[in-house]
Order: sequence, then structure tokens, then C-alpha cells
Amino acid sequence: MSKERARRRAEREAEAAARAAERRLAEERAARHRAVRDRLLAPFRAVAAWLGAGSTRGRVTGRLAEKRRRRTGWLVALGVAAVVLVGVITRDWYAVAMTVVVLVLGGPVLYTLMFRRA
Repeated sequence: MSKERARRRAEREAEAAARAAERRLAEERAARHRAVRDRLLAPFRAVAAWLGAGSTRGRVTGRLAEKRRRRTGWLVALGVAAVVLVGVITRDWYAVAMTVVVLVLGGPVLYTLMFRRA
């Protein structure tokens, strides 16, 4: 009886050792995969960190703040479209530069006219 128990215990230990080896190989493979992924995504993470993407730290969260960010985004998109349109139509860098200056100086006024309620 004890020989049988010893044999079964040896089989269990061998199976446990095999599972541990498989687990170790899987962990090493996962670590290599993470290293490759991190190396490939490092430039994108740097740009995202510089832009502040995905970070809510130091950022006001809430409905009104989200509404304001959305409105500002629309205004910036409108400004970029205006600059591109002027650039395509006139092909003159001076006109494009003046459009940028007018949009930067007139942006707050345009925001007030577009989005403020009386």
C-alpha cells in the first residue's frame, strides 16, 4: 500500500513540476510579448502623455466641462477648416498667416457669439 501511495505521490509531483514548467514558459513568453509591445508602443505613449490623452488628473470632469471641451473642439475644428480653405483658395502664405492671427485674436469673441446665451 505504501509503495502505491509513493508511486501516486511521485506522479502528482511530476505532473506538478510539468505544470510549473509550462507556467514558467508561458510567463516568459508573456514577458517577451509585453516587452515587444512596450517597445513598439513607446513612441505613441510618449505622444499621448505629451498631449495628456486619457489623463483626468488636473482636469475638470463633469457635464459642463465636457460641454465646454466639445464646444471648444468644434471652434478649433472650424478654425482649422477656415485656415485650410483660405490656403487652398488663395495659395498665399500671407493670407493664411493673417487668417491664423484673426482666428487667434477673434476666437474668444467668436466663441461668445456662437455659444453664449443671452
